[in-house]
Amino acid sequence: MPKRPSVPPPGERQATVLEVVARYLTVREAPPGSNRSPDIDRWLHALGSPPGSAWCAAFVLGCLKESGDTRKVVRSGRVQTMVDGGTLLPATQSVPGDLVVFWFTKLGRYAHIALVERVEGNVLVTIEGNTIADGATGDSREGWGVFRKRRTISDRIRVLR
Repeated sequence: MPKRPSVPPPGERQATVLEVVARYLTVREAPPGSNRSPDIDRWLHALGSPPGSAWCAAFVLGCLKESGDTRKVVRSGRVQTMVDGGTLLPATQSVPGDLVVFWFTKLGRYAHIALVERVEGNVLVTIEGNTIADGATGDSREGWGVFRKRRTISDRIRVLR
């Protein structure tokens, strides 16, 4: 049996990661606001984060692992730590399967992460964990589930590679 390459071809890797994240679009916190559910607890545990922690990074990293994706990214529950160990590119260079991070001025750091499902002009369609549905009120980085979102490309969004 041939040895699997350490980095799958981009199209293969991206489709696999996107299939995995899409499977979790029904995940919701139980109860809302708890940062808990069987899937969320599993992602947090795999990352070594305590139950009830913020989980956007755990979701993304869990989906990368589940898909067999071997890209080099710092494994951390803290998005800024992931950013510090990676390379940032403008969001205009985003392609399906990319990780994107979001800058929060009030926090003075990158504090949320998502996977790009597709690019539609100046809009990134993402799948994100620990967020809120488009149109819902609340904090988009401390939400209650996995949702597909439409994010207008801006200077506060960067591709993490």
